[in-house]
Order: sequence, then C-alpha cells, then structure tokens
Amino acid sequence: MNELDQHLQDITAIKSMMERSSKVLSLSGLSGVSAGVVAIAGALFAQWVIGHAPSVDVVTYIVSDAMVVLTMGVALAALFSIRMARKKGLPVWTSTSRFLLIDLAIPLGAGGFFCAALLQNESTSLIPGAMLVFYGLALINGSKYALKEIRYLGITELLLGCVAVFLPDHGLNIWMLGFGAMHILYGSLMYVRYER
Repeated sequence: MNELDQHLQDITAIKSMMERSSKVLSLSGLSGVSAGVVAIAGALFAQWVIGHAPSVDVVTYIVSDAMVVLTMGVALAALFSIRMARKKGLPVWTSTSRFLLIDLAIPLGAGGFFCAALLQNESTSLIPGAMLVFYGLALINGSKYALKEIRYLGITELLLGCVAVFLPDHGLNIWMLGFGAMHILYGSLMYVRYER
C-alpha cells in the first residue's frame, strides 16, 4: 500500500468517526414503518368515531385516540431504535441524541400548545394540518443530528400540513397520508438503505 492509499484510509476513518459523533445513526427504519401503521389505525378509528359516536363524546374519543397513537408510536420507535443500536454496537443515548430530542421537542411542544388552543376555540378542523406543520418543522429542526432523509420527510410533512390547513374537510385523510403513509414509505426506504 502506498502513502496516498494510507492517507485516503485515514481520511475515511476520520470522516466515519466524525459522522458517528455528530449524527444519531441508530434510528431504525422499522420505527418509521411501525409509527405509520399505528397512525393509520388511529386515523381510521377517529374516522369511525366521527361517523358513529354521539357528538358529545367525539372530542374525548379523538383526544384519547391521539394519546394512544402518540404513546404507541414513540414506544415502538424507541424499541426498534434500541434494538438496532444494540445490533450495530452503537450507544443508545449520546449527547447527539440528547440534542436531537431537544431540537424536536421545541417545535413539538409549541405545536401541542397551539393544537390545544385550536381545540379550546373549537377550530378542530385545523388541528390535523397544524400537527403536520409543527411535526415537519420539528423534523427539519432536528435533521442536523440525523440522517439527511429526516429533512426530506420534514419538508414533506410541512407541505402536507399547509395543504391540510387549506382543505380542512380533508384534514384527517391528509394527516393519515403524512403520519401514516409517509412514515411507512420513509421507514421502508431507510430499512432497505441502511439496515438490510
């Protein structure tokens, strides 16, 4: 091996170490797929409730449904990501993953308060779009600590949210497309590209 080849190997090794320390590499594609499946199931239940539950109980059912979807989505994402990190020998909790969580939490927290205000003011038809917009902003904000594909998912969610705000009668279907189908597509691509 000549000197040039050795320098190229050294540069590649340094680049790999820098990427490992600056990116969260243990996000599993199966996390996205499972979150998408849970989101679609939750949206289908919400559509059923809207059509069949007494109007007095609809908000209670929908809020409960949303909490179950959120809890299951986060739990499954954590489960698959921890499993992948262990399989690859990567640490689960690092300073980079902490920064990622903080950068996600700020727009998501603001979005949660905004959606609660919409709910209180009975502007429920805007909630699906608002959720997509704030989630997209959160992904874009946190993408500097994750794989580049997270940014593209964030932009897609943001655009779908903007469409949903202007088409409130179709908000739940657009929400299902964003949180359901886009997560399944994204997760499948990530699984094929990085895990298989």
